[in-house]
Amino acid sequence: MKTIIIKITIAFFFFAVIPTALFVDAESEYLIKRFFYWDYLDTISEIRVEYNKNQYSDDDLNKVDEEIEKILFDIEKNFSISVTPMMGSYKIEESTLMKINRLSGSGERTTVNQDFLDLIKVAIDVAEATDGGFDPTIGPLTTLWKISELSQYCRTDSLDYNPEYCVVPSEEKINQALEKIDYRLIEIDETAKTVYLPEPGMKLDLGAIAKGFAADKVTEYLIDQGFEFFMIWLGGNVYNYGESKIYPGKTGTLLTNPFGGKYLIKFLGNSQTIVTSGVYERYIEVGNDIYHHLLNPKTGYPYENNLMSVSIVLNYREGYYASAFADAFATGIYALGLEDGLAYAENRPDMEAVAITKDKKVYATSKLDFEPYNGLTDEFELFVGGEKVDFEPLPTNPTNPENPTDPYDPTRDLLIALIFIVVGFGATVLLVFTLKKPKNKTKEE
Repeated sequence: MKTIIIKITIAFFFFAVIPTALFVDAESEYLIKRFFYWDYLDTISEIRVEYNKNQYSDDDLNKVDEEIEKILFDIEKNFSISVTPMMGSYKIEESTLMKINRLSGSGERTTVNQDFLDLIKVAIDVAEATDGGFDPTIGPLTTLWKISELSQYCRTDSLDYNPEYCVVPSEEKINQALEKIDYRLIEIDETAKTVYLPEPGMKLDLGAIAKGFAADKVTEYLIDQGFEFFMIWLGGNVYNYGESKIYPGKTGTLLTNPFGGKYLIKFLGNSQTIVTSGVYERYIEVGNDIYHHLLNPKTGYPYENNLMSVSIVLNYREGYYASAFADAFATGIYALGLEDGLAYAENRPDMEAVAITKDKKVYATSKLDFEPYNGLTDEFELFVGGEKVDFEPLPTNPTNPENPTDPYDPTRDLLIALIFIVVGFGATVLLVFTLKKPKNKTKEE
């Protein structure tokens, strides 16, 4: 009996343990942790971090989760234009931005932190670059229209549709709001760390840039924690950093089809942020007319051009708020329109862009690294650097390991390893008993 046990042990080692160890890739020590946040920045956020399971414990990851949540909440407390549900649950009556708005024209300056100074300076830079197409003082207009708030009730495809809520502001009120919009009037004192709006009724609205800034702050934190690859989704803001150990190569980020259906293209690149601004989600219907949320600070009405969406791509640089800039430029370049907007992006060496028109034409800047995806059918036309190009949609497989946007799930490897062990054990037992020598029997006489 003892001999049989020894044989089984030796055979099991060769037929089960060694094959299993060889099957499990050395890189399976890397796993991906997914974090979800439902209550911040008026969107559902997801963050995936790739980590070495030998270096990060569950407690470490729980702390990361808590710190990211704190970053998102700090963004709300700084930049929200109204009290959010999370702020209300903590009985926070106003954000820093709300206080600045409340004190506009009063002579009292509001002390802010360095994050607020950094973001307001980014906003002013983009406003200057887009000739005011993006304007951080657009608050009087956005709070007048309330398109983001009313979209739930003023779309005929919504279960909450109620046409009584759906009205267009009067010309008089729009003109009054326009008089209070001018980013050049913002007063910043970097030494005293104060921000002031000199005209009564002026209002900051940083909703078109705050999510990008949140992505930048989360990126800073995760890099500080030693993570070498991660992906961030904050609404229309996507940020990837580093190169995956599990799926090495360029990271693929998919572009939403503004007409519905499958994704249009796959952006390719590591350590870059991609931000999309479009008119296909937030809008209201008043009678037969549609009014989207991208408001023109010069006319008081939604921008009228042929664009459905604009996506901006910027690369990560240390100390640079890439996603905040991309967020603001997505609005600003939409405001410039197809020709001027793409020309601006084409002339910037650090920026790439994609614009999709209402007649299903997709325009990409000349140096953009991307592949057509399976939603880019023959209904669309593709232009790169202004030239029309032929394309073939990329065949896709939802479990394609080449796509690092699909999280690594160790379940499959563990299941196959278990099968190896079970089959190996069975083969071992069968082999041992097959080879067992029969005992000599005394022939009966």
